[in-house]
Amino acid sequence: MNTLQNPLVRIIASVTAGLLLLFYPNAALSTILLVTGIFIGVPSLYTILLYLLSGNQKHGLPFPVMSLVLLLFGCSLILVPSWYIGVTIYVLGGALVLIGVYQLLYLLTLKKTIKRNAGWVAYLLPVVILLIGIEILVNPFSATERIIVATFGAATLLYGITELLFYIRLK
Repeated sequence: MNTLQNPLVRIIASVTAGLLLLFYPNAALSTILLVTGIFIGVPSLYTILLYLLSGNQKHGLPFPVMSLVLLLFGCSLILVPSWYIGVTIYVLGGALVLIGVYQLLYLLTLKKTIKRNAGWVAYLLPVVILLIGIEILVNPFSATERIIVATFGAATLLYGITELLFYIRLK
């Protein structure tokens, strides 16, 4: 099973990221980008080294170009996180919009599938996530970075709690 398809992994990751963003807003984005760079760069470096050391180039196998691109991307995340912080705000806002829409569609599908209403509270959390995402996309730099990071941290924590409630309710 793909690790990201496991709901507990998503719940733990989102709650951890949300708490990190709320309690350490100044260092949170840089830390998240650093960890992401490491998670992208290390497997790519391993793939390239495995290719070079195993002699696959002698057997006519093509060079793993995608691994090289991902290695360069991971290194850039580690070495130049400040540029990505500006871009990340838009990406995170878009992610919140998509997550809010996804959760609303999921609830509507769940209502049709099991013929049971989820309750208004279940709809409230995805709507709040959706509105926070729209607010970040519309006004990303009007507030200070700390407020934006705290808002995203709260939304990410809210997403983790919502996923946990869905997980418990459907288990």
